[in-house]
Amino acid sequence: MSISTFRSIYYILFILTLSISCKNENKEVKLARFNDVFLYQSELINEIPITLNENDSAIFANNYIHKWLVDQMIMEKSEEMIPLKFNSVEKKINKYKRSLITYEFEQFYINKRLDTSISYLEINDYYTSHLDDFVLNDYVVKCMYIKVPKKSKIIKDVKKNYHIINEKMVDQMVKLGQKENVKFYYNPEEWIFFDDLLKELPILENYSKVEFIKKKKKTIIEYNDYVYFVNIFDFIIKNGTSPLSFETNKIKSIILNRRSRDLRKKLRLDLYDDGMRNNYIEKYRL
Repeated sequence: MSISTFRSIYYILFILTLSISCKNENKEVKLARFNDVFLYQSELINEIPITLNENDSAIFANNYIHKWLVDQMIMEKSEEMIPLKFNSVEKKINKYKRSLITYEFEQFYINKRLDTSISYLEINDYYTSHLDDFVLNDYVVKCMYIKVPKKSKIIKDVKKNYHIINEKMVDQMVKLGQKENVKFYYNPEEWIFFDDLLKELPILENYSKVEFIKKKKKTIIEYNDYVYFVNIFDFIIKNGTSPLSFETNKIKSIILNRRSRDLRKKLRLDLYDDGMRNNYIEKYRL
């Protein structure tokens, strides 16, 4: 690194670490100038990533100042050499600026007024009114499965109860599922993708998902040192209606978007009406 570069970096570091409690707090620290346009310390500090260490911050600052100066030169040359093109760009920038400011204000207005609480009844009403919009891409099941070592003493009890025909069998299976070296799943209210169930089972050759789900609702699979007991007590085939539990978050998002859209529409109507009523705006006939 050259001495001049080192001094430049040292100078930038010195500027960036200036105490806020300097004698003249209202006077901005100038870092660069192009004609009558200045780059101030506050502008640079806001751009420096907080994750950078001192050395990298200095390099970033030096590069930023250099780029700022070159950009100012390019802007001036653009205005001189291609004024029509520059005016076109300027119009696009102003249009984008107005659009961005409008969006930010609308979001501010909406965030202050948006009711984000959504009841189950509202979710369910939307779901039942739009069933055709909720189509499954794969098979889902409600099931119980348990993985037990072959040498386990509870094998016989599992065989007797994994059909879970009554509450007593359910209670027994829950107790068995709490044993060591046993992997157990049972939730009669929860739908899961059939593929997620298959991840817990040995790889099956030449099987059909539909055949397995429909004909092997209650099945026992022995593989290596384990026995797998599976009980599929409900299912929905691919392209069927997706369960509400799978679509709840999606429906919440749809409802919130609707509310946001309504608030945005109300804001625009209220502003227009206020402008017309107080003679801030006037609309001429075409």
